[in-house]
Amino acid sequence: MIKDFLSHGFLQTRRSPVWAKSLLTNIFLGMLGLMMLFYVLMLGIFLHKVADALEAEFYQGATRIEIISRFLIYYFGFEFIIRFFLQNTPVLFIQPYLHLPLKKSKIIHFMLRKSMVSIFNLLALLLLFPFGVLVVFRDMGVEAFLGWTAAILGLTMLNHFLGIYFKKKLNDHPNLLLILIGVMLGATIVEYFQLFEFSSLSVWVFLQFLETPLIALVPVVLAVIFYQLNFTYLKNNTYPDEISTRRSSKPKIAGDFAFLKRFGKTGEMMALELKMILRHKRPRNTLVLSGVLLLYGLFFYTQPNNEGMQFVFIFAGIFVTGAFFINHGQFLLSWQSGDFDFLLTRNISFRQYIESKYWLFVAVCCIAFVISLGYAYFGWKIVFINFAACLFNIGVSIPLVMRMAMFNPKKIDLNRGAAFNYEGMGTAQWLIGIPVLFFPYVFYLPFTLAGYENYGIMAVGLVGVIGFAFHKHILGLLTQAFINRRHKIAAGFRAQ
Repeated sequence: MIKDFLSHGFLQTRRSPVWAKSLLTNIFLGMLGLMMLFYVLMLGIFLHKVADALEAEFYQGATRIEIISRFLIYYFGFEFIIRFFLQNTPVLFIQPYLHLPLKKSKIIHFMLRKSMVSIFNLLALLLLFPFGVLVVFRDMGVEAFLGWTAAILGLTMLNHFLGIYFKKKLNDHPNLLLILIGVMLGATIVEYFQLFEFSSLSVWVFLQFLETPLIALVPVVLAVIFYQLNFTYLKNNTYPDEISTRRSSKPKIAGDFAFLKRFGKTGEMMALELKMILRHKRPRNTLVLSGVLLLYGLFFYTQPNNEGMQFVFIFAGIFVTGAFFINHGQFLLSWQSGDFDFLLTRNISFRQYIESKYWLFVAVCCIAFVISLGYAYFGWKIVFINFAACLFNIGVSIPLVMRMAMFNPKKIDLNRGAAFNYEGMGTAQWLIGIPVLFFPYVFYLPFTLAGYENYGIMAVGLVGVIGFAFHKHILGLLTQAFINRRHKIAAGFRAQ
């Protein structure tokens, strides 16, 4: 039966109309993946050399095992976050099999075991297994090596099945995302203010795995428990009548946004856009990613080396306040690709359609700036820079992204995840971030090079204000561009 499932999956992919179109892309991505795995393996082989360098520079007197163990809690935490955004949940088009004389449990077991064949599950092994052979086995013996290997395997599989279970439950309980963000923020604050050292906890835990190898079975057992939780969840949510009902009457997780109706047709279309974002997987993932990227400033503002290089804060400000419209706006028309022909026949003006997109991006950009006020802890100048960046985004970057997104948009399936999903990606989408992130420096650098950095920041904000002052004229140009290309865009969506 497993052979049949694999054969069916291959034939489905091979017979897909996009097979030839995506073949070269998949080959290129596969080569990049193999290259990345090779680099990870090389790093794993020389990881003991890295430990020696860290010992000489920062951790005098510590053993190699203690030094590497300090960072493992951060590694597996970061790996979980990466899995959350990039790892696909196990997928099998299960409905055609449910009416056949096959045990549903076997189908679900196949789905879960198939998901274990993942590049993410190789990373920890390639990175840490060579260190176990070269250092742990030689210094502490075979029992410690077995404990090390079991712990790495157990934590990798625990991350794998915990990530899948979390994403499945997130569909039913969206508030879990707030809990995850709260835990991340709490851990960051605790670590930043040195209230507790997670690195010391990491050393203690992994030393226990080595000294008492049986304890290393704990993460293995936890991985098995989450495997069973995933199995139970999938088994209870894959009945034929449930699948057909879910397609026609999917539970709503978004409100009516009635307050937007006071803004007329433009407000109603903004509400429809928000509902589309919250009720479909691909745009919802984009929204979640944009929310997490609000923390992007922590990579810049916490680095002492950046205090004398504040020009990089312009880059961070543009990204922090504009993550949503950059990620969502690059697919401006692709989100409606499934019903674009119907959109063209609706009783709305194209000007209202473009305005609804624009004002939604402006609103989210302003909300992102308000949230970023928390960065005032690192200095009020950062708030000043973020405010200038927000103004520039509103007046210049948003119209620029909207215009570039109209160049040959591609069709998107809203219910597919964003991980390794390149639907909708075209030349404009690959290049869209370059002018958005670097265009502000056209107005900032001349003043900075002349020794007037604050005037450069003010110039960035002033350009944004000027752009917003002419936003009605700019929206008219965007509307005309949309009208001129609408039939070509519709024909492109139908052809895909």
